[in-house]
Amino acid sequence: MLKTFSEQVYIKTCNAFGTAIADGDFPASASYIDVSGFERFAFLIKAGTLNSALTCKVQQATAIDGTPSDVTSATVAVGATDDNEVFIIEVETRKLLAAGQFVTLDVAGAAGSDDFLSITFLGINPASAPVTQPATTNTPVIVAG
Repeated sequence: MLKTFSEQVYIKTCNAFGTAIADGDFPASASYIDVSGFERFAFLIKAGTLNSALTCKVQQATAIDGTPSDVTSATVAVGATDDNEVFIIEVETRKLLAAGQFVTLDVAGAAGSDDFLSITFLGINPASAPVTQPATTNTPVIVAG
């Protein structure tokens, strides 16, 4: 029986936090995330310093490099004064269009070099476990009884 967070949740960093956010898709086309193996998924959006109001919306595509379309209601508005706040967009995978199993987070509204977001994708309740984490996810430290 799997019990640890890292065995049950796929964790993928979608952008370089030390670089100001620009309008675009995270991850970019040709790297969209296949969510067909997860019951749910979420984008964890952590705001750093902001000067612009940003719109973050989940989009789906039929291929890893396909043309994305918006997932209904999967949008958050991040205000220019929302410094150091956390936003989560969670989607039940079965709510996607049948062929739209690849997802990205579209960010719009960045106007300068002083807007910082950290975007992390979380794949929840995998069809096959334990989850194989990407190479950029370090070995977890687990303290359990």
